[in-house]
Amino acid sequence: MNNQKKNFFELKFLFVIISSCFSFYLKYLNKKKLRTVLCVMAKREKNYILEFIDYYKKLGASKIFIYDNNDVGGERYNILLEKYIKNKFVEIFDYRGLFKPQAKAYNECYENNKNKYNWFVFYDIDEYLYFTNFTNINDFLAQPQFNKCSSILINWKYYGDNDKLYYEPKSLQERFTKPYNFTESAKRNILLYGASKTIAKGGLNITWVHFPHFLKDSKMCNALGNFKEKPLTPPEHSVAYIKHYATKSTEEYAEHLRRGGGCSKNQNNKSFWMYRIKTYYFLFNRVTKKKIDILEKALNIKIKRFYNYIEDD
Repeated sequence: MNNQKKNFFELKFLFVIISSCFSFYLKYLNKKKLRTVLCVMAKREKNYILEFIDYYKKLGASKIFIYDNNDVGGERYNILLEKYIKNKFVEIFDYRGLFKPQAKAYNECYENNKNKYNWFVFYDIDEYLYFTNFTNINDFLAQPQFNKCSSILINWKYYGDNDKLYYEPKSLQERFTKPYNFTESAKRNILLYGASKTIAKGGLNITWVHFPHFLKDSKMCNALGNFKEKPLTPPEHSVAYIKHYATKSTEEYAEHLRRGGGCSKNQNNKSFWMYRIKTYYFLFNRVTKKKIDILEKALNIKIKRFYNYIEDD
């Protein structure tokens, strides 16, 4: 009888070990099977694009499709990204000189590849996905709570200029370390406070109607895997967020305004620039005389009279 009990417990113990190993193996296979791709629009990003590619390579992305929207005679990325193009981690598509091409590019990226990849990440070159407990994007997306989701909305954390006036040849993550903390009054602007970007599941029938902040469907989830009825809600940063380097330095923000965007009307006009400086740049950053001087000179505008600025330290 004692031998029978002993054999029983030995078999039970062996069964537990085998079950645990099998469960671990299944999780491993699931992780290995997951393929995640980034669809990215790039214009005048030569100072930042290599850092972006390196980051998402280390994060476990399978592929990055870059839609080159530079001017016809503008900068090119082929030489800069040569090693990634050769090993087929990066593929570049010619969208040079096109007007308002972002929605078109995202639709093309998704439709041409939706059955080849499990998840599609639609981020900009200044957006870095960060996890509090994961180092690999596929580990994060393999969590069972996302099985029911057709898209995952990851909220931004905004990083301003950190009082840096000019471009420096260092990584964004070295240069800008302090996120912006929304004041109670600023939180009322839910378009900014609740802003997010989308990770979309492959194999769906979807269309980007206007911009990539959310898909119009009933299966939007937040980073915890909970359904969201509305895309714009107070942010969830506990498990994942996007480090959004929203303005960079003053000099770089002026260049950003001159560049314009890929998803809206022509932004190359002074009235729009002045509006964005007031409602965006100086929302996240201190108003100082040096910053105003740099913006006025770079954009050939006069804005000093609109601000109660402080003298620089």
